[in-house]
Amino acid sequence: MTHKRAPGWINDGEKYALLGLNIKVMDLTLGQLDLAPNFEIIGGADFKVPDEWREWLGSIRIEEVEACDIFIACKLRSASPDILDGENILLTNRLWSFYRGLLLSSTFATAHKPVILTGSCRDGEVGLRQQQDLDPPVPNDFRPYPDVSPDQFEAAAAIAGSYAQMVSTRHGSNRWRFNRVFHLYCQTRTEPDLLERIHQYARCIDGFVTTGPGQGRKDFRSRTQLFIGPLHQDFMGEIYDVRSAVEHLHEDRYLDPLTRPTQVDLTKKEAIIEHIARTTLARIALNEQLWPHFTSKTALGDFWAKPADERQAIWGPPIDPMEALAQFDERYLPAVGDW
Repeated sequence: MTHKRAPGWINDGEKYALLGLNIKVMDLTLGQLDLAPNFEIIGGADFKVPDEWREWLGSIRIEEVEACDIFIACKLRSASPDILDGENILLTNRLWSFYRGLLLSSTFATAHKPVILTGSCRDGEVGLRQQQDLDPPVPNDFRPYPDVSPDQFEAAAAIAGSYAQMVSTRHGSNRWRFNRVFHLYCQTRTEPDLLERIHQYARCIDGFVTTGPGQGRKDFRSRTQLFIGPLHQDFMGEIYDVRSAVEHLHEDRYLDPLTRPTQVDLTKKEAIIEHIARTTLARIALNEQLWPHFTSKTALGDFWAKPADERQAIWGPPIDPMEALAQFDERYLPAVGDW
C-alpha cells in the first residue's frame, strides 16, 4: 500500500520502522533531540498517516495511530526496498530495543497499544508492509500518565545501543540470566493485577541476588542491600512475604477482606519494588563493567562469593528506593471497592 507524496522524514530507497506512542511528552521540542545513530524522533503533529494505510490498519486502529503523540523512526538505505526481508526485521528489532529501553528509563503508560510499522519508500511513495501491536504498560495508580522527558528518551536510545553491544560481546554469548530478568520486567509492566506485579518484580530482583534453597527471604533481605543500602531490610522482607503469598496462592492474606490501609501499603510496595527492578536493570545495561558479573548464573555465583566491600565497589552507590514515592498521594487511589 502506497501514497503519492513522500513525507520529509524518509527518502527514496530507504526502509523504515516506526514506533508510535500515545504518551505525555514533557518537551514539545523533542524533534531536536539527537538519538543517533539509529533513531529519530517525529512529533505526532508532524506525521500524517497516508490514506492508503487506512484499509491495512482498520478504522479503529488508524484513529489510535493518528492519536500518537510521538513516533520513533529507524531507517536504512536498501538495495531492495520492495522486499520485506531481514532489513525490516533488523529495523523492527532496533525499535523493540528502544521501546524496552524506554520502559527502563520511564514509568510511562500509553492510552492505546503502542505500534511498530515497517515498510519502505520508493519513487516518492511510502509503503506499509507490516504492523505489530505491543501490549500497553499498565498505568500507576497514583501517577498514571507521567510526562516522558528528553533525558528519558536519550536514556532509552543509550540502553538500546548498550544492549546491542552486550549481545555482540563474548559476555553476550552467556547472557541468559540478564535476558530472562529483562524480559520478565517488560512483561510485568503490562500485568493488570497489582499483587502479581509485586510478585514478578520481586522475582526480577531474585534473578540477580540468587537466593539459596530454604533461605530465600533471608538472602533477599540481606543481598538487596547492595542495590538500596542497609536501611530497608525489614521492608524488603515484607515485599518478599507478598511475593511468597502470591507464589503459593495465599493472596487472601491481603485481599480478604481488603482494607484501605492494605491497599495503600500494597500500592507503595509495588511502586518501590518496580523502581528497584527497573533501576537495577538499567544500571547493568548501561555499565559495561557490570556485564561480566550479572549476565549469567555462573557469573552471579562468583560475584556473590566476593567480600561485601568488593561487591559494593563493583556495583557502585546504592539507589534510594523511596524515590518511587516522591509523588505518592493516597487521594489518587481508587476506592477500595473499585480496586
